[in-house]
Amino acid sequence: MAKPVVFVIGASGSVGAATVTALSAKYADKVEIRAGVRNPEAADKLKGLNGVTLVAAEMGGDRDKLVTTLRGVDALFIVTPGTKARAELAISTAEAARDAGVKFLLVVSVLTADLTDTIFGAQFSKLESAVAQLDTIKGHSAFYSPVDPDKPFTPVVVSDAGNAAAAILSNPIAHANQTYNLVSNRHTFNDVAASFSEALGREVKYVHVPYEAAKQSLLQMGFQDWQVDGIFELDKLIDSESHITNQEDLTHYTKITGEKPTELKTWIASVKAAFQ
Repeated sequence: MAKPVVFVIGASGSVGAATVTALSAKYADKVEIRAGVRNPEAADKLKGLNGVTLVAAEMGGDRDKLVTTLRGVDALFIVTPGTKARAELAISTAEAARDAGVKFLLVVSVLTADLTDTIFGAQFSKLESAVAQLDTIKGHSAFYSPVDPDKPFTPVVVSDAGNAAAAILSNPIAHANQTYNLVSNRHTFNDVAASFSEALGREVKYVHVPYEAAKQSLLQMGFQDWQVDGIFELDKLIDSESHITNQEDLTHYTKITGEKPTELKTWIASVKAAFQ
């Protein structure tokens, strides 16, 4: 009996690659895994993964070609890109999936999707509606942000996002018509600084900077103005102790995977080599 076909489009990005890696490690015996990337030859980190086939596929490209590529796919994960037109690109991809006969769609959104007066909220609200209807620590021993260092927030670790997506794709019917608020743990930026200090064996400071100074720094790093404004909308939700950025329910990851989410110290231990 043929295995169900799962397809991850946008597989070369952080979440996409984490998902394909988790699919390969945990579910290669249950599903056929296809990783959609712009250029398969350049997708070095995905090459050689057990049970993974690299496929040329691009959101926003030739629609007829994408429909053909997606025929025979049972479950599609649309890893929403980081461009300003990402809602339109993801919607177009979802429509191509519908025309190709794909049975299940999984889409990356944001916790602010209900706040349509915010930049990211407006983008992802449009996407959710459419789908429903169809390095300073190393150099300075410090990191900088405009967020109040004592305000808690609930982020998600990329590997946790990939594991959860892989679990859903391996058994999509169990998650049909569900929306999950995927977060890993709760902490403050002071907690982050303390954990980095412990892991690196030297003091790492959190430097609280004004929003305008932070904006200029991000723009100089190459971020676009709309991206910075969207990030700061999220930061200000943390400052205001919004339930959106400080989720009360931290159980969705465990409900999906049966595993505990990654703790802050565990994540820092996995990345500390880059900051030594």
